[in-house]
Amino acid sequence: MIRIVAHRGCSGEAPENTMAAFELALSEPAIPMIELDVHLSRDGVPVVIHDHTLDRTTNGTGPVKAYTLEELRQLDAGSKFDAAFAGQRIPTLEEVLLLAKGCCKLHVELKMLANEYEGIEERVISLIQRHGMQEEVVLSSFNHDSMKRAHEIDPSIATALIYLGKPTLLEEQLRYTGATGLSVHYGFVTQELVDEMAALGMDLGVWTVDDSEVLARIIEAYPNIRITTNYPHRVLQIVRGEGVQA
Repeated sequence: MIRIVAHRGCSGEAPENTMAAFELALSEPAIPMIELDVHLSRDGVPVVIHDHTLDRTTNGTGPVKAYTLEELRQLDAGSKFDAAFAGQRIPTLEEVLLLAKGCCKLHVELKMLANEYEGIEERVISLIQRHGMQEEVVLSSFNHDSMKRAHEIDPSIATALIYLGKPTLLEEQLRYTGATGLSVHYGFVTQELVDEMAALGMDLGVWTVDDSEVLARIIEAYPNIRITTNYPHRVLQIVRGEGVQA
C-alpha cells in the first residue's frame, strides 16, 4: 500500500515547514507521515526550516545559524507563500513534535551539508526522548556520518539515508550507518532497487513527486513504496480513483 509523506507539511497548499502546513497534513487521516527539516539557531535550539538561509521563505536574510531563537521567532514565514498566511512563524522542532505526537509519524531531516551544526544529533534526539517519541520519528540526512552518529546515540530511533543519484554498495552503507531506510530522488527508482531493499528488509521512499502523471506511474509500478510529495491530496485522489485537480 502506498505510504504518503507530506513534504514540509502540505507545502503545496500552505507555506512549507510552518504550523499551517503541518496542521493541514494532520487534518487528513490518510497521511501517515510528515517530512520536515531541522537546523540549529545560534543558541542551539532545533528549528524547522529547509534552507540554510532565511531569504527564500521568510522576511529575514542571511544564515539561520546567525540568529537566536528569539530573533528567528520575530520573522514572518508565511507571507512569501501567500498574504493569507501572514504571521506564520518558524516553528521549533519541539512544537512540531508536540503537535504530531500520537497522531502522525515524523520524518525529520537534519540539514548537515558538512558538519556546521556540531551536536545537532544529540539535541534533536534529546527532544525526541523527552517526549517519548522514539517510535514516532525517523531521522534522515544527506550526511550519512550524521546518521551513523544518531544511531549510536539511540539505536531505537529509525534512521534513513538520503541520496541524489544512483547509490551503490547500499547494503554495506546501510550496515555501516545502522540505517534501516533509504530515500532517493524518484528519477532513480528502479525495480531492481525496490527488490534489493525488500530483500534487505529496508524501507524505501522516493522524493519529491508532484506531477500527477509521474505519481500515477510510480503508484502503479511500485505499490508499496513511500512517496514524499508537496501535494498529498493528489496521491489520495489517484489511489481512490478520483480525478486529480490541480
